[in-house]
Amino acid sequence: MLRLDRALSTPGLVPERPRITFGDSVSEDPTSTAQILSLLQQAQAAFTDTKVCWLHPDWDDTAVQSEVNRILTETGQAVPDPMQAGELA
Repeated sequence: MLRLDRALSTPGLVPERPRITFGDSVSEDPTSTAQILSLLQQAQAAFTDTKVCWLHPDWDDTAVQSEVNRILTETGQAVPDPMQAGELA
């Protein structure tokens, strides 16, 4: 069609093949992701940072660590390591 248009009315037209790019594959259903993370939490089968990375794959290490710290503080799990508190008797 473009060649015909060029021949009949637009001599300066240069037909080009279209370039098609496909995005990432279909994203996972948020409900499915929530169920998986909930099951991992119940089974205590994944670290908090693993779950945050799974939920936010586009975050960098600093953002992930910041979120992990907030989660651990909010849930009362951010306690100092007793083995690092001082010398053992």
